[in-house]
Amino acid sequence: MAAALMETKTGVSMFAALQGSERGTWAHSPLFLWMAENFEAMSNAVVGKKVRWQKLCEAAAADGLTNRNGEVPKPETLRTTWYRVRKTIRAMQEVQEKAEAEAAAKKASRLSEAMATRDKEADTDGDLRLRMEQADRAERYATSMRAEVRDAHVKAAAQRQERANQQAATAPERQVEPSDPSEFITLDLPVIKGVSSRAYRPVDPKLPPVRKGEVSPITGIAWRYGDDLPGYPSKRNYEYERDWLRDVGLLLRHHHPTNLTMTPEEKFVMRSAKSRIPNLY
Repeated sequence: MAAALMETKTGVSMFAALQGSERGTWAHSPLFLWMAENFEAMSNAVVGKKVRWQKLCEAAAADGLTNRNGEVPKPETLRTTWYRVRKTIRAMQEVQEKAEAEAAAKKASRLSEAMATRDKEADTDGDLRLRMEQADRAERYATSMRAEVRDAHVKAAAQRQERANQQAATAPERQVEPSDPSEFITLDLPVIKGVSSRAYRPVDPKLPPVRKGEVSPITGIAWRYGDDLPGYPSKRNYEYERDWLRDVGLLLRHHHPTNLTMTPEEKFVMRSAKSRIPNLY
């Protein structure tokens, strides 16, 4: 599968835009950029299939694709990198779809106004019948353009739903056998003052992320503040959600100096952390 992905390079414009968004120590890794450049081919390859992340890691190592630290990526790093690539490109696509729909609506409005102005200027001979015919044509055109704008919104919504369904189909099953402790992995996280040692504990890559509403097996209390965030510490390592919010909030702020580059899920966790923990920074 890795060979097939390497043969097809798509999304050149999107790849260029991603390169332009690099900044500081959080510049995108070679692995991230390769996934963005080959986004369409990789998306088609993993839909509806069980992704062999270890096999992809071996292929990435053979091609010299590394994480931000220049290291060979681990399966969890590769999976979370692909998750962030999908999030980034999906957000860019939605912005583009919205801009195209707004441009079509403005064009329809300008044409309608231009026709109305032309009709008014041409009204010199009192020919009411001619004016009515021109007005009808302008209205029909505007109605047609509004229908196109509506269809564009419907199509964009359908595409977003289809992408969500495809991602749900490839999500790992909730019921899995735990890994042997020797197979646990450690997340690629920066060491930050104030972040507890629980954030850096090895995790079982086979276990699914903790979801909002699930009950903690330690306290018997349901988790309230969102799901586990890919690439960040899991709630499995924590007894209380407040401690998890503090660690993840500090890591999020280190990764994102502002909320503008965060995903909606990351923004929700950041807002929750700031509301629950005074003087977080």
